[in-house]
Amino acid sequence: MIVNYDIEVLRQFEYWTLWMSKRHTVTLHHVITVYNDMFHRLDGIMQALAKKNTQWQEDLLFAVKRAGQMMSKYYSKMSPTTAMLLISADVLDPFRKLRSFTMWDKRMYINSENETFYTV
Repeated sequence: MIVNYDIEVLRQFEYWTLWMSKRHTVTLHHVITVYNDMFHRLDGIMQALAKKNTQWQEDLLFAVKRAGQMMSKYYSKMSPTTAMLLISADVLDPFRKLRSFTMWDKRMYINSENETFYTV
C-alpha cells in the first residue's frame, strides 16, 4: 500500500522526465507547462494527504511539500528575459513552429486549418 502510493506520487515526475529525455528537439519552451503540471499534481496530492493521519502519510505529505518548495525555488528564478527566451525557443523549434497557439485558436474560434494563417 505505501509503496503503491509512493509510486503514484512519483508517476508524474517519471512521465515528464522520460518525455523530455526521449525528445530529439528543443524542449526549453516546455518548462512552464511541465512546472504548471507538476505544481497542479502536487497540490492535488497535498489536498488528499492533508485528510490522512497515519504516520507514513504525514511523512509523505512533508516530502511532497518539500518537493513543491524546491520546485518553487527554481521556478521563481523565471524572469521576463527568461520567459522571452522560452517563447523564442518555441517559435524557433522547427518541429513545432507556431503550433503552441492552436489551443488559443480554438478558444478564440479561429480556423487554423488555413495554412497561411500565421504567415504574411
